[in-house]
Amino acid sequence: MQAYQSPPCPYCGITWNQPGAQACANCRNPLPPSYTPPGYPQQNYPQQPQYPGPPPGYPGQPGQGYPTYGPPGYQQQPGAYGPDQGYGAYGPQGQPASAGTTLRLFGQTFTLPVALPPALLRFQRYVRRVVAVAVGLLVLLVLFVAILPAAASIVLSNASGALKLTASRQDKIDTVIKQAFNVRANPSDPNVAKGQFDKVAKSLNDGLSLVQSDEAALVSTDQRLTFLQWVVPSKGAEITAVRHRLEAATVGLKQADQALTTAVNEAKVIQPYLDALSDYTKINAALAKNDLVGAGAPYPEAQQKIELAISNSHAAGVPPQLAKQVSSFGDVLTNTESLIQAIQAKDAAGKKKYMDAMNAAFKAMSSPEETVPADYETKTFGPMQKAYDAAMKAIKSGS
Repeated sequence: MQAYQSPPCPYCGITWNQPGAQACANCRNPLPPSYTPPGYPQQNYPQQPQYPGPPPGYPGQPGQGYPTYGPPGYQQQPGAYGPDQGYGAYGPQGQPASAGTTLRLFGQTFTLPVALPPALLRFQRYVRRVVAVAVGLLVLLVLFVAILPAAASIVLSNASGALKLTASRQDKIDTVIKQAFNVRANPSDPNVAKGQFDKVAKSLNDGLSLVQSDEAALVSTDQRLTFLQWVVPSKGAEITAVRHRLEAATVGLKQADQALTTAVNEAKVIQPYLDALSDYTKINAALAKNDLVGAGAPYPEAQQKIELAISNSHAAGVPPQLAKQVSSFGDVLTNTESLIQAIQAKDAAGKKKYMDAMNAAFKAMSSPEETVPADYETKTFGPMQKAYDAAMKAIKSGS
């Protein structure tokens, strides 16, 4: 027997309204009289007003309000809280999707013949950290086993080369030191002495630069070996031996450095001093001719040069007698200039005053307090040269 079906509701389409129903059981809209089958007693219910129909966007209309469902196998997108990480996804036919068949190590992706469970994949980042630590340890191992010993060998070779180069310059440095012994042995004529001393001063500066260059090279090499001695114990004995040679050579170079530095400092006093003396000879020559204008002309330049000599006379190693002597010569120049002005002014008292002061300054310059002993440089630089030569000899012998 077929079950009873009412005519479809004109609003929502259901077919299960009861016979004689005045309103749809689903949407509650009034039904037309035709829904009452023949012979069914008609109830006299008050007529309900005609329902105008659902407003636009009413839920339940096709395409309005409610979301549609995807085809079988459609994967639901994660909501506000995301999918549960503890469960795998399902494929189109309801079968669990593969949990993964790849691992990424050392920056490369490896494909495995079996599917990996999600739990293992979650620990993949920890595996990467372990691998990174292992790689770091491997790098350190290579550094200490291969790279640092090789670097130590290179530095040791460079140290031997630097020692050999330093020793090869011994004759040149000894020649310069001998010039330092005679740094004040100049001709009595200041004009001749000036030309000769300019060459000596250049030679002293060149020799000092050479010694300081060798000294810096050995010190720098020793500093590198000091570090390598701690990190490359396998080269410890060899490094210790080379460092001993570097230290001995550096001590010798420091002695040559001190000798030549003192000689250069003396030269920085003597050179402008000789220039001032040369200008003074021009002043005297003009005075002898009673040329007061010619006598006063060289004074400004001579004064400038003696002031430079006085300023340089306080450097390390300059004999105190030399410092006093250039100061006294400064007094000679000042009193000579005042004497010229007194003569021009026909000031007899002033002329006598400045003449006496000038002679007193000349007398002080020749006193023992302002005379450097002739053997000063030999006694000062001699022991330094011997220490330098002994160090170079030790380098050449390999000790």
